[in-house]
Amino acid sequence: MVKNRILAMLAAAMIVAASAGDVVFFQGHRNGKVEGFDKTDVNMFRAQPLGSKYYNEVWFHETQFADPGIMVIVNVQLHNMGLGSGYCDIATTVSDPAGVVLLDRSSMDPEDVKIDKEGFGISAGPHRIELKGNQYFIKYRGADIQTDLVYNILAPSFQQGDGKIVFQKSGDFVRYNFPIPWATVTGTVTYNGKTVKLSGVGSMNHDWQILSPTRYMTDWRAVWLYTPDATISMVRSSSRDLEGKWSQRLMVAEPGKILFSSHDYTFSDLDMKPVPGSKVPCAMRYHVEAVEGDDWLKGEVKVTRIQEQGNILAAYPAIIRKLAELVVSETWSYRFWCEFNFQFHQDGKTRTIKGSGTGNYVNSLKSG
Repeated sequence: MVKNRILAMLAAAMIVAASAGDVVFFQGHRNGKVEGFDKTDVNMFRAQPLGSKYYNEVWFHETQFADPGIMVIVNVQLHNMGLGSGYCDIATTVSDPAGVVLLDRSSMDPEDVKIDKEGFGISAGPHRIELKGNQYFIKYRGADIQTDLVYNILAPSFQQGDGKIVFQKSGDFVRYNFPIPWATVTGTVTYNGKTVKLSGVGSMNHDWQILSPTRYMTDWRAVWLYTPDATISMVRSSSRDLEGKWSQRLMVAEPGKILFSSHDYTFSDLDMKPVPGSKVPCAMRYHVEAVEGDDWLKGEVKVTRIQEQGNILAAYPAIIRKLAELVVSETWSYRFWCEFNFQFHQDGKTRTIKGSGTGNYVNSLKSG
């Protein structure tokens, strides 16, 4: 992931990106009521290794444990950003209410990466992710973080249309799947010399791409919201060359069923507040409206606590930072806890979906 982002920033600083006019989002997707997704689909999990030097594939696991207030993110990445192909980088982040934010990275050469031929499983050195029936397992053995997590899957796998954002002139694309939209998560995490038992919720999305580094996404909004009987997730991203357009993915589900989805909805950043130590403010409230025919989702998300914050460029070598700052002066990421209150209307009935969750706000100061 670090190698990929460094190359992305280098290229973004030196190459003029193409127009956003040739972009097609999620061809074949119909906003509104969802039908036809009713199972955990192993095909949405499977690796899709490609020969391009721009190949990059990610399994992104977000988990949240309201008691004791710990977030754990596990990001498994295959890529060709070396002399050959088939490299694997794994990054695991743990943050807690005491202010501890710990990042552990592991990089594996191709000979240390094994992809299961049947079902789904990837081993990378001592680390492994795998699907067994309707359970999903994560094992991470880093120097500073060790974790064992089990997902008990609640909602079926889902994809919007063909899952792709395609830049037609160049052939660049990124494809998004949602193999696990919702799961209860149990296990342990060991960090700073202590082992903590965990019980909470989470999801996993699977993305792969052939994408020129000029397409680097500098702006993200994501929220993962859960109640005992429903979940709402929203992820949207943009880049300089999209010229104000956003790729958007919104989904509502209940146990065993995807209810509603949209990639054409209103998501408004509200109550922008300065964050101590940063030049980039953070939105503290979001208003959302997704309407399709007689069905709709409307409501708000309110940030209750920013638990992680950091300047993404700060981790790069000085020469990389200087080149990147020709395009964006600073890019900051904030992970937060939130409360939400939505009204969801479908099939002539309206229900309230409210509770707590987590989110990620990434924004950049554009260079003059």
